[in-house]
Amino acid sequence: MGKTRKIIFTILFIFSLINTSISQVKSEQKVFTIDQCIETAIKNNYEVQAANAQVVAANADITNAFGKFLPSINFEAGYNRQLNAKNINVGGQIIPLFNDNPNSYNMGAYGSYMIFNGFSRSANYSRAQESYNASYNNSIYTTQKVKLDVYRQFIDIVKKAQILKARQENLELGKKELERIQAQFNAGIVPIAVVYSQEAELGNSEYDLTNAENDLNVAKVKLLNTMGINTDYEAEFLESSIKTNITEDDVRNFRLNIGSVNSSINQAFQIRQDYSSIKSELSAYESNLTVSKSGYYPTIAASGGWSWTNTELDKFRELGRSYIGLNFSLPIFDNFNTSYRSETAYYQLKQKEIEKYQLEQSIRTAVQTCYMNLDAAEKQLDISKRALRSAEQNFESYKERFRVGSSNITDYLTANNQLFTAQINRINSIYNYLQAQKEILFAIGKLE
Repeated sequence: MGKTRKIIFTILFIFSLINTSISQVKSEQKVFTIDQCIETAIKNNYEVQAANAQVVAANADITNAFGKFLPSINFEAGYNRQLNAKNINVGGQIIPLFNDNPNSYNMGAYGSYMIFNGFSRSANYSRAQESYNASYNNSIYTTQKVKLDVYRQFIDIVKKAQILKARQENLELGKKELERIQAQFNAGIVPIAVVYSQEAELGNSEYDLTNAENDLNVAKVKLLNTMGINTDYEAEFLESSIKTNITEDDVRNFRLNIGSVNSSINQAFQIRQDYSSIKSELSAYESNLTVSKSGYYPTIAASGGWSWTNTELDKFRELGRSYIGLNFSLPIFDNFNTSYRSETAYYQLKQKEIEKYQLEQSIRTAVQTCYMNLDAAEKQLDISKRALRSAEQNFESYKERFRVGSSNITDYLTANNQLFTAQINRINSIYNYLQAQKEILFAIGKLE
């Protein structure tokens, strides 16, 4: 009896540990809103982190370029000790000298200043400033791009969750309908073919449900990756954090807010951060071209210093030596090095100009494409709403006719499929419109 109690106690203890573990896992699950997803992505996303690191590096480059305007100052000091005594040769006799001080001290301070170096210094500082501006604007653009990715993927998750829910409901209705048809068959009201037809339809629904579940899980993994979170993290996403009740006033007001295609293209060239970034890069390359041509000019530098050497730490004034100097250097022939650097910088500048033109064309195309997608999404909203209303009425009609025996199973299943397709199309139209809104705001540069 005692052993039995111990076994029961052990089993209960193990079950309590399992329940505790399960509760801990559930407590680790987090439900993210769209704003929390964006906040987490901005903090953890690797692309954003890399872009921010470039800003820090570009800021250090400015400091380095500014340092070229300042003089260079060095100080050095040293100590030496003679370990072996000095010797002299007197008539072939080597005589050591023990009276010399074996210690030796030296000290010096030196400074130099570049007065003129062919405009390289000022051009390099301008290059560093423009490079910083380009990195900063690119950091903002990268953040906006990650925000758009989060919006897209969050909307995709919610859309697929709604589709999954619709398929689950359709499957449950199919099961109930199969039970009803089976009962009618048992009562001799309908033939066996009707049962087979409903079973086949139910199997297709189960197959589609499995695909919908997988699509939802894949969408969650993609969003977690964008957020910089381990993809095996147990997370859910709050569907209600996105407004899905879209009215005609919402559609009209959004249109008024974004304006026409041409005005949006002009706005994009003014406020898009990637375009501002490439313009700053172009200015940086122009400054770099000036730097590359500095080798054609002479350089003028001033220098000065003070040095002291003695066997003892005294007589700094008597033994110290000071000097100043002015250096002038004129390049006559440098083996075409300056020419090579100038040609390279020139064609780098031309390549960057081509990239700027490509980006301008890409921006125009993106804005126009987004407007086309918005037009289609607005039409789909209206069409799907009307189609769903008609499909619901048609299904109810065929459902009642099938129950009373005035319609066959084929007509009933066709009406059911039309209704389900209309429901899916309605879900897609709502979330496609929301995505089209975000994409057009991003294309203009207004995404927040």
